[in-house]
Amino acid sequence: MKKSQVATSIEKLEKLPSFIRGWAKNYALGSTVPYVGRSGLNFIKTTPNEWVAELKNRRKVQNHLKQIHACGMILIAESIGVLITAMNLSADAIPLVKSIDAQFVKRSTGSMVGRVQLTDEQIEYIKNTPKGELELNVKITDEAGVQPILIKVTSAWVPKKRKK
Repeated sequence: MKKSQVATSIEKLEKLPSFIRGWAKNYALGSTVPYVGRSGLNFIKTTPNEWVAELKNRRKVQNHLKQIHACGMILIAESIGVLITAMNLSADAIPLVKSIDAQFVKRSTGSMVGRVQLTDEQIEYIKNTPKGELELNVKITDEAGVQPILIKVTSAWVPKKRKK
């Protein structure tokens, strides 16, 4: 199985010196998806089993309450949910977001961190299924350790070439 572009790029970036690795990873991912780059999403951990990203509470991502806007919270979840799937796909598949279910349960404080994890069984399913989907629970927490949003991302993938 040929590795996806995401997996290949992350492997190359992990070989960079530590002082520039984080910036280079954020630049590469933010250039590929410009909205991710403009919002300032910071990718902290990017392994086949776990992705972690942070969004700082800055003016450009705030709502009228000076908190991270709902769209910012969903951006974190969608980005890491689809990218962890993409990292485990073969090069001949396209990752997609199929759906997002979000329930806002508490008022947030400060910056947000999102975390998504895959089991070894889920990774094998992604690798061995040409067309599929996977529901991922993405945990988003704020600076106070509160989980202001409960969110599920259904990540999907299809072959690059359609069968005739």
